[in-house]
Amino acid sequence: MTRPERAFRPGTTVEPEWARLLERLWQERDLLVDDFLQRFSEISYGEARVPEQDVQRTAADTMDHLILQMGGAELPLDLRALPREIGVRRARQGVPLEAFLRAIRNDFRVLWKGLERVAGPDSIGTLVGNMDCVLDMVEGYVSSIQQAFAEEEARLARNKHLYRQRLLARLFHGGELDAADIQEIAAALEVQPHGTFEVLAAVDDAVPLAQRRYGSAHDAYFYENTGAAYVFRPLRRSRTWLDEGPGFPAGYVPGVEGLAALPAAAASALVLAQHRRTGALATVEAAWMPIAAGLLETTLPGFSDRVTRALDACTPHERERLLQVARSYARTGSIKATSEELYCHRNTVVNRLRSLQEVIGLDLTVPAQAAWALVSLSRYGDDHH
Repeated sequence: MTRPERAFRPGTTVEPEWARLLERLWQERDLLVDDFLQRFSEISYGEARVPEQDVQRTAADTMDHLILQMGGAELPLDLRALPREIGVRRARQGVPLEAFLRAIRNDFRVLWKGLERVAGPDSIGTLVGNMDCVLDMVEGYVSSIQQAFAEEEARLARNKHLYRQRLLARLFHGGELDAADIQEIAAALEVQPHGTFEVLAAVDDAVPLAQRRYGSAHDAYFYENTGAAYVFRPLRRSRTWLDEGPGFPAGYVPGVEGLAALPAAAASALVLAQHRRTGALATVEAAWMPIAAGLLETTLPGFSDRVTRALDACTPHERERLLQVARSYARTGSIKATSEELYCHRNTVVNRLRSLQEVIGLDLTVPAQAAWALVSLSRYGDDHH
């Protein structure tokens, strides 16, 4: 599990000795998570489908949240609504309330054990003196989660979405589902098991927009999990989401053949959502080159340096003209269409393509060289503006 980059900066009103003790605890957060997961293994969520990655990420975020609060530090944006997000997610996953409360009350035991470990004999007085702070923080956290859980469970029950959400959790996180499982889920959702679907994935600020638009919709299926929202529906012949727009930025995968293929398609849509550049839908066609460039840079560091260094050496005006002709020619594949799109003579397009070749050493009219050039250029605007 990759932990988000976070820093511990205690508030100015926190006593120095307590701040130093919490700083030591902050350095041992992985041990806290391991302790929690060991205790969690003794708790059963029954038939609820909660992915292991979800439990691990939630445990790590919870420890960060509580330590930062005890230290009077400002919470990062992704942790400010954490209690509500956890409560809502567990309610949708069908986790029994009693088991859920047992799990989250382990947070105090884990924290206190960790504090005792880092305090040692020298700082035990500081620890005892701040016991009320720890208790109040954990109890407030537990109460917020419990309230969010109860409210979400009531909302789901009122809108008759609880069963649907549990079916979707089973579909997306139920592991290998056989034909009978898919048939059962399809019947309950009232869709064809071998139908064709389109899928959206939303992240960050788009998640609440997706929830408001499709959380209670009758013509689409909404599922939220671990910081992302997924929406899918049977593909329409008349208008798709690409035609009408869903009302929020998202990754988009059309033509998903069969209900069983939805989890893989949703995973692809999530990758597209994470690489979108505008408020529009991110499709494979639009995003594959930046994604490929990122993967190549990870596998072959410096893959794009040849192209980017050459462009960096150009004047801003020359660079803009070269990028403009490269992107237009990549879209059209035609000198004539490029000249019409850029409102210039075809000879100008030919000359600019020749200039681009001289600058970057790659010829866009040669497919293999064009692929290298365009993949390298696909991230140039992100890194150099």
